[in-house]
Amino acid sequence: RVLFRAAVSQGLDAATRAELFSAAHDIKGEAATFGYPLAARAADSLSLLLQAVDDPKDVPWALVNQHVDAIRAIVRETAKGLDHPVASELVDQLVAVTTEKLIEITGAPPLAP
Repeated sequence: RVLFRAAVSQGLDAATRAELFSAAHDIKGEAATFGYPLAARAADSLSLLLQAVDDPKDVPWALVNQHVDAIRAIVRETAKGLDHPVASELVDQLVAVTTEKLIEITGAPPLAP
């Protein structure tokens, strides 16, 4: 969250986008290890969003913020596993909206790594 606030105040450039991407990628890789696969899925969606948009100015801040808030809420509410109904629906919606946004911006859906 601190990194996100810094990126908002400084503006998103190549460096701040790289830092946000790195943080999202780290969360993606480690969240499932700690029992938070839905947080990992949200972080993966955020990673794809940050990676796919060429111009940092075109990154939709509201959607980035929703990903950050979702990850924080999943951990705060201890929504472990894949069967938490609210967290699961939240992540499903984030992934769907991100896919739609990336099609709008880039003309193609994100490619999963």
